[in-house]
Amino acid sequence: MPVVFRQNGFRFLFYANEGSPREPAHVHVLRDGIDAKSWLWRQVKPAYNDGFNAKTLRKPGSSSSAGRRSRGHGMSSSVRAKTVRFDQDSMWVELSDGRTLGVPLAWFPRLLHGSVEQRERVEISSRGLHWEELDEDISIAGLLAGRGDQTRVRTATAIA
Repeated sequence: MPVVFRQNGFRFLFYANEGSPREPAHVHVLRDGIDAKSWLWRQVKPAYNDGFNAKTLRKPGSSSSAGRRSRGHGMSSSVRAKTVRFDQDSMWVELSDGRTLGVPLAWFPRLLHGSVEQRERVEISSRGLHWEELDEDISIAGLLAGRGDQTRVRTATAIA
């Protein structure tokens, strides 16, 4: 998902149609390879915290640094990306549980049209992959569910 807001090194990503079963709208907050997730219901409610200390999480716009590794209540995933590599047509993501996912670059137009050098500058976080220069964010949950770029409107095509 595209970054919707940036401040003091934090990236805020909005998700509205993710998960199986579908999750409520939520925001991921990322910085320095750690992240947190908050549900957007009547009030913002933390879903998990995978590394920010409580003070940092209360004030995401502050310049305080992230601290000890902790996991709050809510959804968690133990499957993480370890490495990412590309060939001419595909992205290959090695996961922490030993699986390797191969997905067509056509699923992610920003990566497809990016240079080899831009694709290699991937940041791996506990929940997914980020390419700052390409403004591309891909969740591991989305890859496991077989979803490509969710920001593009797809049109139905007839099969002859």
